Amino acid sequence: MNALKKHLLLPLLLLLLLLLPVKRAAAQVMYEGGSNVQLLYGRHLNQSGDLATITYEHFGMVGAFEHFGFADLSNDVSLAGPSLYAEWYPKLSLSRATKREVALGPISDVLLGGGVNVLFGGDEDFFVYLLGPAFKFRLPGQGLLQLEAFYYKQNGSAYKGTYQLTPSWDIPLPASEKVHLRFRGFMDFIGDRGPGTTQYLAQPQLLLDLGNLRGKPGKVYAGSEWRYWHNVAGLEDLNESVLQLNVLFQM
Repeated sequence: MNALKKHLLLPLLLLLLLLLPVKRAAAQVMYEGGSNVQLLYGRHLNQSGDLATITYEHFGMVGAFEHFGFADLSNDVSLAGPSLYAEWYPKLSLSRATKREVALGPISDVLLGGGVNVLFGGDEDFFVYLLGPAFKFRLPGQGLLQLEAFYYKQNGSAYKGTYQLTPSWDIPLPASEKVHLRFRGFMDFIGDRGPGTTQYLAQPQLLLDLGNLRGKPGKVYAGSEWRYWHNVAGLEDLNESVLQLNVLFQM
């Protein structure tokens, strides 16, 4: 139990920090994510080797339904053995489905959904399905802050079902008329699946809107991403830390 509290402390603190401005919020603005392509190049901070990744993300909405998905094509600089990893999360908004506001305090909407995680090109087949609720939070102005609380089940009889908690955010931070920053990312907390132990993965990004410097905002961003994976794939004391340059093209 002490280990679980220790692993949950960081995302809960982050969530509380992001919720601090809620008292000043007058209304929730609908998040419009769209699609983007990201080019990332980074170096492992705790081991040798560089990493190059091409990421495609998409957020869409139709009526009461919405979905988010991404695909990562990753490789080290040797270009040997590339891997393709993808996640997809369809959800149903209870507020939009019932045409009544399903909200409480800082929570602006409750959604029911699930997801699938698939890895192609790894050492073994990897497939995960998820199911559960998601909670969206009110923010001042535009932006997204949500928390998913899912049941997590990996393929294979050796793995038992567990939990996954995922806070995610995408928040604009206008520092001045010209300098617009964007703070986005997510954290996955995954419980003990049987073999292995608890794990968490964090990928925060801080990006500068390059287009806004020339009067064309919201198209091209550049900045950094820090990818930290504690207990990689549930293997105790195997950690990954990668600092990456990131160029994001919004579509």
